[in-house]
Amino acid sequence: MNSSHHSALPRLGALTLALLLAACNNDTGSTTLPGGDDHDHDHEESAGRLVFTQAAGTNSRVHVYDLEEGSALADFALTYPPTALYASPGNRYALIIQRDDDQVQVLDSGIYLHGDHAHADTPSLTGQELFGSSPTHYRVNDGLAALFFDGDSATSQNSGFQLFNDTTLENTSVLASQELANAHHGIAEPLGEWVLSSDDSDGDGSADGIRLFQLHGDHFHDQGLLGTTCPGLHGGASNTSHSVFGCEDGALVAELHGDHFHDHKVNAPERLVTILSNSDLTDFVAFSYPDYNLYRIEPEATDAELLTWREGAATDAKPLAYGLDPHGEHLVIVDDSGELHVIDTADWSHHGHTSLLDQVPATGTSAPALAFSSDGHELFVSDPVAGAILRVELESLEVSEVVTDLGFAPLGLVWTGIAEEHDDHDHGEEEDEHEHEH
Repeated sequence: MNSSHHSALPRLGALTLALLLAACNNDTGSTTLPGGDDHDHDHEESAGRLVFTQAAGTNSRVHVYDLEEGSALADFALTYPPTALYASPGNRYALIIQRDDDQVQVLDSGIYLHGDHAHADTPSLTGQELFGSSPTHYRVNDGLAALFFDGDSATSQNSGFQLFNDTTLENTSVLASQELANAHHGIAEPLGEWVLSSDDSDGDGSADGIRLFQLHGDHFHDQGLLGTTCPGLHGGASNTSHSVFGCEDGALVAELHGDHFHDHKVNAPERLVTILSNSDLTDFVAFSYPDYNLYRIEPEATDAELLTWREGAATDAKPLAYGLDPHGEHLVIVDDSGELHVIDTADWSHHGHTSLLDQVPATGTSAPALAFSSDGHELFVSDPVAGAILRVELESLEVSEVVTDLGFAPLGLVWTGIAEEHDDHDHGEEEDEHEHEH
């Protein structure tokens, strides 16, 4: 979590900046896991593999831990220090973002479907690398991933995005890529044959609207701007029919209608910077900035609804990590006291909370990261201070240790393997887990 770059956000204090940029990774950022298959598998044969990285300069590495065997499986040297980590749409690959060095490396977890059965091969660091200036926001929806490159106005490198899936990664290629008109801290949201990309209308590095791109074979056609503006645009997410983006004055909602979009604003009394969604949910939720309140966004509504997430926590508690499970049943939040909150999305009520991290990481160090098992019953959480990875059973909130005494602070955490048959699930927002300046 490092570096300094231009962006759409104002200059912020160190703690709030770290939290906001962790938000980039977690609307994700956190790491709800999309993907699925239409075969009947005995998933007990492969519990999946956890992938996490170690940022240590020229000694940086990526590690693979096998959940079935309960042991470390492999680790590989990285070209440059990692700044973020994401799972591919089908969960076979891990994308290792090296934002400060303008590239992404790809790890093959070794678990994949072959016909009607699962293969579990030796993991490998593939030779594929994705290149572009400052890779940052990463979004997954309906089996497709879009990686946004912020660009760098100082070196006349424009923003852009690349669209890909597990098949193209297997073939060391992408579906298509698109360069934008200027450099800005932005986002590209895939929705079927469309990509909704942030737009910087006046070229000042601050996104303020959405430009539509339609996929045509191996390239995109620019279909113009949405009519609704979104000053201070930051964060976005989609379900099967809507895409929602955070704005200074609420949320921009775009609804796909055949070959065109309807768009409008859902009002909020605070700036929204992080959006979370799931294909099984009609609602979206968003965190505000700078107070990190949680709002429910019903796409057809006029106003966002304030929710309560801080039950049992300080009134000014801030989220360090958060995400929706693969089936959209639980929203989980780790706050800045190390407490884990679980919210039931059926009515957005508190399911429960429990103490999770004994110590929270200092500002400027690796934030905790989240990953879910494919069935959504288990949550994995990295503990950067203890150098460990924890497992939480979401119904009982029972906490156990999976990996201990790593000797380093794990950066990022993803689950790889074969997901249950299910519609796609959103990889939490997005974005970067960096402390580049805004």
